[in-house]
Amino acid sequence: MRRRGGSERQVKSRRADTPKTPKVSTAAPSITDLQTQVGMLTRELKEAREQQTATADVLKVISGTAYELVPVLQTVVSAAVRLCRADQATIYREENGEYRWAADHSLAPDYARIERNVRIRPSTGTLVGRVALNRDTVQILDAWTDPLYEVKEDARVGGVHTMLGVPLLRDGLPIGVIGLARQKIEPYTEKEIALVRTFADQAVIAIENARLLAELRSRTDELTQRQAELRVTFDNMADGVVMFDAAARLTAWNRNFQEILDLPEAFLAQRPSFTDFFRYLAALGEYSGDLEAELSRHLQDTDQELRLERTRPDGRVIEVRRNPVPGGGFVLIYADITERKGAEEAIRAARDAAENALRDLQETQASLVHAQKMAALGQLTAGIAHEIKNPLNFVNNFAGLSVELLEELKQAAAEAIGTLDAGKRSEFLETIRMLTYNLERISEHGRRADGIVRGMLQHSRGSSGDWQATDLNALVEESSNLAYHGARAQDQDFKVTLELDLDRNLAPIEVVSQDVSRVLLNLISNGFYAVTKRGGESTRAFRPTLKIATHEFGEGVEVRVRDNGVGIPAEDCDRLFQPFFTTKPTGEGTGLGLSISYEIITVQHGGTITVKSEVGDFTEFTVWLPRRQHTVA
Repeated sequence: MRRRGGSERQVKSRRADTPKTPKVSTAAPSITDLQTQVGMLTRELKEAREQQTATADVLKVISGTAYELVPVLQTVVSAAVRLCRADQATIYREENGEYRWAADHSLAPDYARIERNVRIRPSTGTLVGRVALNRDTVQILDAWTDPLYEVKEDARVGGVHTMLGVPLLRDGLPIGVIGLARQKIEPYTEKEIALVRTFADQAVIAIENARLLAELRSRTDELTQRQAELRVTFDNMADGVVMFDAAARLTAWNRNFQEILDLPEAFLAQRPSFTDFFRYLAALGEYSGDLEAELSRHLQDTDQELRLERTRPDGRVIEVRRNPVPGGGFVLIYADITERKGAEEAIRAARDAAENALRDLQETQASLVHAQKMAALGQLTAGIAHEIKNPLNFVNNFAGLSVELLEELKQAAAEAIGTLDAGKRSEFLETIRMLTYNLERISEHGRRADGIVRGMLQHSRGSSGDWQATDLNALVEESSNLAYHGARAQDQDFKVTLELDLDRNLAPIEVVSQDVSRVLLNLISNGFYAVTKRGGESTRAFRPTLKIATHEFGEGVEVRVRDNGVGIPAEDCDRLFQPFFTTKPTGEGTGLGLSISYEIITVQHGGTITVKSEVGDFTEFTVWLPRRQHTVA
């Protein structure tokens, strides 16, 4: 669908299509009027549900076809045609400054051939070009008569008149255009335009997901290739390598193993057991002393590593290392270390340095992989949460407005209702009551869903990354004060004994103070909730108490937050740090607070966070933060 030129009505307004509250007439409305108003409200609710269902369908396709973009775009254009009363729709993607066909719905065959082969550049002569040029929504009332529309013959082939184009924007830049067309002259309403913008945002999410996941797949392929190269290098290493299976029988070896021990090919071809292999070497003088004890030493605890050295009859010193094989068996690595024995201390120091470097490299690699995964997940979560929030706000707003309209309807119709017989009046009032109750329930669950969306957005938000030396005691005091006053603001009757056992000799520690403060606020607020709940359930005198202690522990600092609240069941403690798991009643928690805290402490700061609890007695969270210099990559 090539949208070309013409005078357009460019849509500038971004506000939601909020229905106006009908004016209440001073005259008593008739039963027909009341039924009409109820029908209008029912249709609006039905439209809202259809839009919500369409949005959910698109999100479902996005989550189910992470690497496939075409099914998502096809779902978007299909939903746009269905809900916006269009006859056809097309999505174009930007490639090297030009816009090309990506997906369509309900195009005539001849028109489809035109659109699938065209390349459109930003200009005022086409709908797509004009949308890309202005980075805004464009509507053409009639492409056949529009003076700027350059190729009217294409529009006639497609049999389309009124056209609507909405940009797919990423960071304010167009990466595509979604275009709708009607075969009659009828402008699109503000509500329809707003809905197309929602579909455009979902298409952007799908395109971004495909791009990010393609990059992730490419990086994974690179890592797999590097692993294969390392495997080839290992197979050709200078040391002798031999493998025994779970039954301690020879299964594989390399040439250097055979050369170091001067073993004949015929003997190895018999695939001897380790016992036969050991006795063969002993007969050649490779071992001395208690042979049975030496054999037992080699075969004992083969699932553990072993390192030893021995001198061969020719005077060469051989180092033997045993490593377990997953699934059973072990590998022996033989290395001739005769020449390096004189410099053993230097080699040991170099090896230790290499092992430390390897460990740091592995930690860095793990951190990079985790950061990449979390970045993709964060963008996906944030995008999904943002897109859920738009229809969710629409549902919440219309539910609240509908409650008000029903109340006004009830008041305005009071006189007319009074003229009805008792049965019909009771039936009418019961209908109004049920509608009001249902709308209030929609609002209640909408607010709960909105809280979950906010939690998802917080979970996906990245760290500030501002590492600095921080007085942890001051941070604890500040966080406890904030949490206490926050609890008091919500409940004027809230009381708790706050005990601080802070190590005043505690030296500053390098952390991201803003993120650690979020952890402390979450733990303290949870403690306040637990003691408040126990106070409400207890029939005996109860003194709610929350204690926070800090002290040096090993090579780091430990913070303990303990409350005497209701406690947590043992089976829940293991799942406490999982996203969306909560011990609070439905509607009182999103289950993301402790998950976020766990990520901050363990992944970001390299520390630990644990929990101990007894139901009806206490709950204690222990946070350990390591003292180490943070290096900015």
